[in-house]
Amino acid sequence: MLVGKLADDGAYFSWMDDGFKVDILLDGNVDAADLEVGDSIITLPTGERYIALLITLDQISRIMDRHQRSGENLSGRYFGTPDLIVVREKGVAAMVDVIRDIVTSGDLPTWLPRIRENDQLDLLEM
Repeated sequence: MLVGKLADDGAYFSWMDDGFKVDILLDGNVDAADLEVGDSIITLPTGERYIALLITLDQISRIMDRHQRSGENLSGRYFGTPDLIVVREKGVAAMVDVIRDIVTSGDLPTWLPRIRENDQLDLLEM
């Protein structure tokens, strides 16, 4: 079981590991174990920060279905964001495991936009 620290106001889940710290924004109405969309900031020991949108396949499907009805994104035919990591399982524990794997592999800078000291994003070149 993942044991992290919830912010005093319950707004985010914070986890520290040997190689990173991650803060995942929580939806006030959703238990951390059931979270399907988590905006997060990953901080490395060097102070480098990266931004990620962690989202389940099921949630992407619901968004695309909603877009199909509304006509957005060519009637739900696509979904994308520059900081996207799709996770198979819901919950902050699964999200932290995914982040840990990406950090440990050394691939974090190739996966996610870096947040500069002035809080501007260095978007990845595609």
